[in-house]
Amino acid sequence: MTAAAFRKLVRITGERNGIIEFEYGVGDLSLAIELMLPPPAFEEFCRTNAVELVTEKRAEAVTEEERAMGWLPSDVQRRI
Repeated sequence: MTAAAFRKLVRITGERNGIIEFEYGVGDLSLAIELMLPPPAFEEFCRTNAVELVTEKRAEAVTEEERAMGWLPSDVQRRI
């Protein structure tokens, strides 16, 4: 495997009540988990995992299938 396959990536997606919401993935963010941590714990998480911060936003879904598969739990929660 290449070094790129083991890159640890973080994309900050929001903030709620002082808690940082972010996506974390290894290799790329196409398969990522959503996490929420207070700022000190987020900083420690990033330092411990030697993450690379991704600044670009998620790509907009174009097709119906992409829209259906592109939902994250936080997207649903924000719409309720």
